Amino acid sequence: MDLASVMMQVDAARSHARTHRHFGRAVRLYRAALRSLDRLERGSGPSPDVALVRARALVGVASCETERGADRSVTLALLEEAEACASRADDPAMVATVRGNRGLLLLRTGELDAARREFDAAIDGMVDPREMVPVLLNRGSLSLETGDLDAAVRDFERCRDLVADDAEVMFRPMAEHNLGYARYLAGDLPAALRSMDRAAEVAPPEHAGVGLMDKAVVLFEAGLLTDAEDALRRAVDLLATTRGSRDLLDAQLAQARCLVSLGRHEDALRLARRTRARARRIAHPVLELRAGLVALEARHGTLQGSGSRDAFRRLVAVADGIEERAAAVPGAERLAGEAALVAAEALARARRWDAAGERLRRLPPSADVSLGTRVRVEVVRALCAFGRGDRRAGVAAVRRGQRLLASQRLRLGAVEAVTAAAAHGIRLQAVDVEAALGTGSADALFDALERGRATFAGSGRVRPPDDPQTAELVVAARRLAERSRLVGADDAVEQARLQREARRLQNRARERAWYAGGDAQVPRPTTARRLRAELREFGSDRVVLNLASFRGRLMAVRVDRSGSRLFELAAVDEVLEHARRVRADQQVLSNPLLPAPLHEAALRSLTRELDWLDRTLLLETGVEGPAYVAARDRLVSLPWTSLPSRRRTSTVVNSWVARAAADWRPGPGLVVAGPDLRQAEAEVAAVADVWGGGGRVLTGGDATCAAVASALEGVPVAHLAAHGSHEPDNPVFSSVRLADGPLYAHELDGLDLTRSVVVLSACDVGAVSVRHGGEPLGLTSVLLRMGARAVVASVAPLRDDVAVRVMPALHGALRDGVPPGEALARAVASEPEPVPLVCFGPLVL
Repeated sequence: MDLASVMMQVDAARSHARTHRHFGRAVRLYRAALRSLDRLERGSGPSPDVALVRARALVGVASCETERGADRSVTLALLEEAEACASRADDPAMVATVRGNRGLLLLRTGELDAARREFDAAIDGMVDPREMVPVLLNRGSLSLETGDLDAAVRDFERCRDLVADDAEVMFRPMAEHNLGYARYLAGDLPAALRSMDRAAEVAPPEHAGVGLMDKAVVLFEAGLLTDAEDALRRAVDLLATTRGSRDLLDAQLAQARCLVSLGRHEDALRLARRTRARARRIAHPVLELRAGLVALEARHGTLQGSGSRDAFRRLVAVADGIEERAAAVPGAERLAGEAALVAAEALARARRWDAAGERLRRLPPSADVSLGTRVRVEVVRALCAFGRGDRRAGVAAVRRGQRLLASQRLRLGAVEAVTAAAAHGIRLQAVDVEAALGTGSADALFDALERGRATFAGSGRVRPPDDPQTAELVVAARRLAERSRLVGADDAVEQARLQREARRLQNRARERAWYAGGDAQVPRPTTARRLRAELREFGSDRVVLNLASFRGRLMAVRVDRSGSRLFELAAVDEVLEHARRVRADQQVLSNPLLPAPLHEAALRSLTRELDWLDRTLLLETGVEGPAYVAARDRLVSLPWTSLPSRRRTSTVVNSWVARAAADWRPGPGLVVAGPDLRQAEAEVAAVADVWGGGGRVLTGGDATCAAVASALEGVPVAHLAAHGSHEPDNPVFSSVRLADGPLYAHELDGLDLTRSVVVLSACDVGAVSVRHGGEPLGLTSVLLRMGARAVVASVAPLRDDVAVRVMPALHGALRDGVPPGEALARAVASEPEPVPLVCFGPLVL
């Protein structure tokens, strides 16, 4: 075989490694080329050309073996030999290439200073700018590791600009992706996701695994934990296929970390232990320590709320061991700090507050640590302060943590991203609430609840996004959803295919919504003291009931103008079981064809369950007159208006105590009838008549999604009579069905509804899905976050005959200036059976 043929072997091996990531096959080809070079040298003796080709082959073997997890000493020896060959060939550019590869190896093993020296030397020795591209990428990654974001951005932008439309075009999406990661570290999560998705659109398929892994890190930081975990599962599958050993371990550790935050501690522990064993086998101490730290976090999570002091002390010993080992391993310095922080929290929970404070003081100052880490420092400070009895210092630490969370929330525009960000506040809120309960003060608990809830309340933006591509995705998803409905059960296979494709487009639209930055302010929480003063000032007899669960028990704070009281009501699971039975009975009673005996049995069951909820939640707390209920999780979508003591009495519900001025003025607005509702047009006609025929009426083919969405903003009253759907797994795509298909909650994000009362005469659209962190999300909650003065919606199926009777009465009361909560109470008072309509909205005095 001549030298030209050997060079073709080397090029083929390089293609297998770089383009297809088939590292084992590439190594076999490289080694075959090296054997061919041995034969050439035996036949014709050494030559510079042979030495140069040998250097390239050796660099290729070293690179592939690194990806396969070979021992560091093996790959370094290969690179030493390659550098000697390049020197014999008197080729400075090849020497520079070897040094660039050595820098990458040192970077991956955590030897950052040595890696930077190699990268700098490599770039200085390169003549062809395109040869610099991979080294610039790697040096930029090193700068990310060390927190020098400006240097990283310079290298990535230079790399992107150097790449032309040639064989190395693969490096352009890599540079764009890494720029996204730099923006993530700078705290601009929407810009990071934009860059990463832009890179993914043009990146080769074999790079998808790493791209997904890094994107998951950004999603995790944004609090979109379920989406992050899904991206990591896909990344792990892809990286296992492409045999990227180091990247696979990174992805598995990120997945385990995500599982910890989702509360799946046992799953996280198993995955972290498997990854640690594999890192140990390939002699990668940094990865082994990272895996040990994730396993420690999982164990720490299992102890939350129930761990003994001894259990936390044992955890401290493990954390100390990780910290000590990390301090001795190059590149693991940050892990030492993270282990110290875990130890500090465990010490605080073991009531060793001085020792916990000493651990915090040992933490290295770092401006580039994650939001979760910075918030956790404040969690530990709050634990220590509350534990010592210094409530003022404890609340100050909580507020510092909430300001950190608010600063990130301000960067987020999409309502889904705002709600998701609450995931990072779970532990901080729990510490605040537990300390408040420890005081026995109703005011302290009320204030703690509202401090946490207000941080993630409201909208992320004050104007709708302008993104034609997202709009096209939503329209396409709507068409597919409508086609799926029309196909029906006659062709189940085709219906399922259309539904899958619609969901794919919906998810793509969701992801693009995350690109939007925020421009709205964080709402100011009220306090029990301020609320009592306002109730007295306005002469209001309203009772505010604030519900919260803590360690499996449902707690309530009752506030009226004369004072506050704290109640422990019942087991949360017991309340939720009764709520589930109510929901089941409402489903049965929504069937107009139900035989009379079954109807009577379901009605008796519903009455019994509503009585139990009424006694437990309201009568026990002395709520008799007009009430405002702040509730979370599934309690927010109970049929509050249907509880027996609420008959003819105003009840307004929300997920927090949101205040609004009494400046809403009734007037004719928008009345809409969707298709295929037997009495929708009669209902709409009756509602329009209440308003004297004023306003805008959309029926039939005129009631399109675009027409309704554009007409909603600014109207005093909007009434939509249509089929409704709550999507539990994708709540921002809950909808009402109009002439051309479903109008999604996603499309309403950013509208200004601060002058509007919205009535949704549709099934189920008052239901919510609860994000990790406790924030409810659904069509009604999106409208409230857009500032709606009230949303009247059904939390269960709503019968047509009931709607056509109740809705004109509701609008008649609204026309007469009756507040929405009282108007609904009057409208349903004469109904013979409970009506699942609820008034959601802010507290107006």
